[in-house]
Amino acid sequence: MKYNATVQTQTEGGKKMTTISFAVPGEFKVKAFVNERNLVEKVDSWSTNPVLGDMLTETTYADYKDFGGVQFPTKITQKQGGFPSLDLAVTEVKPNAPADIQMPDNVRQASVKVQADKVADGVWYLTGGTHHSVLVEMNDHLVVIEGPQDDARALAVIAEVKKTVPNKPIKYVVNTHHHFDHAGGLGAFVAEGATIITHDGNKAFLEQSLAAPRTVQPDKLAQSGKKATVEGMQDKRVLSDGTRAVELYLIKGTVHDDGIIMAYLPKEKLLVEADVFTPAAPNAAPPAQPNPLHVNLYDNLERLKLTVDQILPLHGRKVPLAELQKWIGKSS
Repeated sequence: MKYNATVQTQTEGGKKMTTISFAVPGEFKVKAFVNERNLVEKVDSWSTNPVLGDMLTETTYADYKDFGGVQFPTKITQKQGGFPSLDLAVTEVKPNAPADIQMPDNVRQASVKVQADKVADGVWYLTGGTHHSVLVEMNDHLVVIEGPQDDARALAVIAEVKKTVPNKPIKYVVNTHHHFDHAGGLGAFVAEGATIITHDGNKAFLEQSLAAPRTVQPDKLAQSGKKATVEGMQDKRVLSDGTRAVELYLIKGTVHDDGIIMAYLPKEKLLVEADVFTPAAPNAAPPAQPNPLHVNLYDNLERLKLTVDQILPLHGRKVPLAELQKWIGKSS
């Protein structure tokens, strides 16, 4: 009623259904399907996903049973963007049970808090929340490694970048891999004028997703009217201004993602990587069996003959290479 819902009758799957449609401006739009028993069978909803743009979520409710006088579905399935995301079997229902599903304020704040820690001349580790980025200053432009999560996180990173190194444009944003938590902020960087660098295996996907409509909840990219420029790479690419180099390498043989890349700064002997090594808490004991992802990362460093002093993981904390060696049973 608040959002002036419209009600229609239509046939869906050979059955007569009542549809209820409405939109919450700037958030989502909904179309619900109600059967002749006044039970909701399906809900289609559209929201703007940071990666996919306007994304359809299809939720179906089936096999209703009576629980203390309340009809409730015992099978709930869901697809997001055309892919299965939920298959839930319900065995118990408690009517009118209290529930608090509000996100704590400290979680909201953590996602946009950014702190720039200088790790070398012209290099800053942009930490805060669960996902980090790295800023590299070149002669006449800036390189940011990773635009993660969503607009809120990316815009906070961009603001900290401008505060840390004013008057230089962000020319490149390096995307380590296509997983949504590491690609959701790319649109904000495109709106800023940055070119995306990713592995060739991710290039077509990012081009398609960043070109998708973003009308339900227009994000920074949609508001800017800009089109994404995505540049791919294979095994290696070097960004250089003549005095500083950022070397990008495919991490070969990892099970995490076929097109995941890491960044290496040879002058500073710094490695930037995502997901393949997330340091544990200080003083934690290494596992009896090394993590294959950790072993594979080290094998890639050995294969490429990279001399690393410090690792800047895009989750967790800065650590020396010795920390990785300890966790795979290698002596430094």
